[in-house]
Amino acid sequence: MNGREVIGSCVPEMLVADADFPMSVVSVTIAATADGEISLKRGSVLAADDTDGTCSLLSGSEGTTAAYILAEPVMTSITEDVIGVAYETGKFITQSLIVADGYQLSVKDRNDLRNAGILMEGALM
Repeated sequence: MNGREVIGSCVPEMLVADADFPMSVVSVTIAATADGEISLKRGSVLAADDTDGTCSLLSGSEGTTAAYILAEPVMTSITEDVIGVAYETGKFITQSLIVADGYQLSVKDRNDLRNAGILMEGALM
């Protein structure tokens, strides 16, 4: 033993671009996924269904609108909807946002998020 002890560590926050920008969180209903359980990570962009408001990972599907950023990881279910916590407003680093495989944020998605109170900013990473 050398007399040094690691008590904790600090991991840089790579999602939030500006902590001074007002951020609010809300509970969201995440729709059941027929393709099996999916682990959604913090920073996932959620699209709200235009008819019932349930959310899913943004993939560009018709009838959905980009609306939230997932604040805490959540595991979807194949049988029932689950509740998650998401940012309703805030300023986030664009490169840290997660969407469905093979999909990229479109201009419409960026506008929908901005209209909802979610701003994005590029960062050197």
